[in-house]
Amino acid sequence: MTKITARSIAADLLLPKDLEIVRIEYAPKRLMVNTQSLHDSTPMLVEFSDIIGFRVLDERDLMEFWPECSSANGRLFEISAGGWLAEELLRPGSLVGPMNIQAKEYFLAGTDDCVSVLCYAEPSVREGTV
Repeated sequence: MTKITARSIAADLLLPKDLEIVRIEYAPKRLMVNTQSLHDSTPMLVEFSDIIGFRVLDERDLMEFWPECSSANGRLFEISAGGWLAEELLRPGSLVGPMNIQAKEYFLAGTDDCVSVLCYAEPSVREGTV
């Protein structure tokens, strides 16, 4: 696998370093991820639109994303190389890459669970829940 190349995106500034993913809600082309800080209960909503797909895995199952996507560097990242989208481009039988040339990959790192999202639009972050 190629080394992960990632950058923290602007919306990341609104998220706490001790972010916990507490609920995920999917509707066609839209994914809402409810989060909160482990130290206070301020809820934050991360919303992805125009999505192609998503996956949720424990951080221990995503070791290739560390240390680039560690909490020291942020919580919400755009992955430009070496991530899940790169795997789909190489996987026999996958049409994710060829049919979605403009797709981007975003990675939300929680303290336990992490969410990878393939979509066309940069996610938004706001206080509140779904």
